[in-house]
Amino acid sequence: MKRLIVAVLGSLAVLGGCGPGGPELGTVTGKVTLDGKPVTNGLVTFVPVAKGGASIGKTDANGQYELLFVDRKGALLGQHKVTVTTLQEAAAVTGMRSDSPEYAKQAASAADQSAYNSAKVVEPIPARYNTNTELVKEVKSGSNVIDLELKSEG
Repeated sequence: MKRLIVAVLGSLAVLGGCGPGGPELGTVTGKVTLDGKPVTNGLVTFVPVAKGGASIGKTDANGQYELLFVDRKGALLGQHKVTVTTLQEAAAVTGMRSDSPEYAKQAASAADQSAYNSAKVVEPIPARYNTNTELVKEVKSGSNVIDLELKSEG
């Protein structure tokens, strides 16, 4: 009976293709530039072409990113569609107390969704790198450095 249990467990591990820590990942780091300048506060997403979960990373002040897959560093192995967008930061209210009349006024105006709907956010990254991405990159086992050199035109 012990042999049968060991055989079944061994088969499941082989069939699952995953070790105890989940699927095999390759670590991915790199730099994102647009027309040679670092993309700061950008969101880089790698979505497997085959199947599986996406990995994401946020660029720093130098355009550097590192991908995370669920709770681990890296991305699934294989071909990925890559998107790059900028993260829009909400305007912060600093130094205002919650009992301030101005605070109440701003809170009341926040309930008016027409102000949000009429606001235009301009995405500096061209659509061919996000909503209509043309980027496809391969993640291999081990360490991957994948720089993304984006262009505004052409």
